[in-house]
Amino acid sequence: MQQVCPSCGESEELSGRPTEEGIRITCGKCGTDWLRDAVAATCATCGGTDLQQRPQPVTAYSRGTQVSIVGWRTVALCVTCDADMLSRSLAGKPVPGSYVPAATHRRDPDDTVSDRGSILPR
Repeated sequence: MQQVCPSCGESEELSGRPTEEGIRITCGKCGTDWLRDAVAATCATCGGTDLQQRPQPVTAYSRGTQVSIVGWRTVALCVTCDADMLSRSLAGKPVPGSYVPAATHRRDPDDTVSDRGSILPR
């Protein structure tokens, strides 16, 4: 599986080092550091444990306004908090690259998520 930086989408300038918790990857482009095989155990919003891993494309503008998929990452979706996006994904539609799952980033009840259906990067 090709690794892609979850922040900037970089796939070339990545370096990994073994740690006690697993392989830690560092992006040479933006400096983001993450655990290679980290999987959220509980939802950051509701605390639920029923999470499903779904593919999410990493997109970039390759020519002018042409958007291309340059890689894939796996995101955890909570069956309660991310229910709409999970059903979209299970229906064969991609999780938009701009979508931030409530399972990994705490969402306030008053927050509204825009661009739920957009596949274009911001």
